[in-house]
Amino acid sequence: MFKKIQMRLTWMNAISYFIFLVLFLTVFYVSFAQILNKVQENMVESYAANNTDKFFNIYKGPPKPPNRFELEVDQVSFFYVISKDLEILYGEELHEGFNKVLQTNLTPVETKQFKRYEYEGETLLVMTQAVRMKGETLGYIAVGQNVTLYEALLQNVLILLVMLLIVSSIGIGLLSYFLAKKSMAPIQISYEQQRQFVANASHELRTPLAVIYSSLELFEEQMKQQGTNYPRDTMDDMKNEANYMNEMLSSLLTLTRSDQNQIELNINEVDLSNVIIQRTRRFAKTVQHLAFQLDVADELMVEADKILVEELLYILLKNAVTYTQEGTVSVRAYEEVGLAKIEVADTGIGIAEEDLPYIFERFYRADKIRNKSGTGLGLAIGKVITELHNGQIYVQSELSKGTTFTIELPLKHK
Repeated sequence: MFKKIQMRLTWMNAISYFIFLVLFLTVFYVSFAQILNKVQENMVESYAANNTDKFFNIYKGPPKPPNRFELEVDQVSFFYVISKDLEILYGEELHEGFNKVLQTNLTPVETKQFKRYEYEGETLLVMTQAVRMKGETLGYIAVGQNVTLYEALLQNVLILLVMLLIVSSIGIGLLSYFLAKKSMAPIQISYEQQRQFVANASHELRTPLAVIYSSLELFEEQMKQQGTNYPRDTMDDMKNEANYMNEMLSSLLTLTRSDQNQIELNINEVDLSNVIIQRTRRFAKTVQHLAFQLDVADELMVEADKILVEELLYILLKNAVTYTQEGTVSVRAYEEVGLAKIEVADTGIGIAEEDLPYIFERFYRADKIRNKSGTGLGLAIGKVITELHNGQIYVQSELSKGTTFTIELPLKHK
C-alpha cells in the first residue's frame, strides 16, 4: 500500500517539477531567440544607417550599369539598390546569384521589412526599405547580413536546453522519489505501530470474548434448569454484541494479515458454479423474507482458494440481505472473454451515487439509511479477496432501486 502511495507522490512531484522546468526553459529559449533576433536586426539597420550617403550617391550619381553586382566575399554585410519598378540596379553581394532569388521575392514596402533566406547552406537576413527624398520614393534598398553563426548559436542553445531537460528530469525523478520516501517514513512508522496494535489487541480480545460468550450460554442454560425467569431479550442482546465484536476482530485480523501480505492462499482447481449454488442455497435457508434466484452457468472452473471464495460470496449475500427489506436477491454467474463473472443483485434501498467510490474503504458507511448492523469491513475484505485472486469487483446502484455487485475472476486455462 505504501509503495503505491510513494510512487504516486513521486510521479505527482516529478510531473509538477517537470512541467515547471519545461515552462521555464521554454520561456528562456523564446526570450533568448527574440533577443538574438533583435540583435541581428539592429546590426542590419546599423549597416543601412552607416551607408545612407552611399545609397543616395548611387541614386544621384552617374548611373550604374544595370544588373551590375560586385562580390564582397570578405564581408558579412551586403546591399542591393532597387528601382521604383522593383528592378535590382546594382549591388554588392556575398553570394553570386542571390540577386535572382531576391528579385523573385521583392514587393513594395512602406516600412522596414525583414526576411530570412536559406541560400547555399547559409542563412541571410535581409531588410528591405524605401529610399525617399523630399517625400518622393526614389526606389528601395535591400540590406542584409550573413547570420549563419547566430542561427548555429541558437540551435546549439536549443540542444543544450534539451540535454539539460533530460538530465534534470532524471534528477527530478530521483529527488522526487527521495522526498516522497522521506515524507512517507513517519506516516509508515505510525501506521505500522497502529497496525501492530490492532493485531495484538485483536488477538488478545478474542479469548475474553470467547469466555464471555460461553459464560452467557452457560448462564442461560442454568437459568433454564433452575426455572429462573431471566429476560430473554437481554440475554440475546448480550450474545449478539459478543458475536458482533468477535466478527469485527476476525475482520481486523484478516485485513491486518492482508496489509502484511501474510494471507496464505490454498490454490486449487475449483468448480465455481458448484460453490455458488451451494453457498447461495445454504444462505437462503436462513432468510425467510426474501426470494432467491439462481442463474449459474455450468463448469465455471477457476484456480482459487475455495474457503476465501465462499467467504467472498457470503459477504455479498449478507450485504444484499441486510439492505433489502423485501423483494429478491439474484445470483448470476456466466463466462465472458476468459473471465468468470458473478453478479449479486438485490432490490433493496440502494447506494447514493456520491458514496459509490468509497464503499470498499474500511469502516466507510454510506448515509444513515444504510447504517445498520455490521462492522463496515465486509466489502473491504471482499475487495482484498478478489484482488488476491487477480480479479476485480464493481458496483452499480441506485437509491430505492437496488444494488448489483459484479466480480470478475480469471477462468482456468483449458
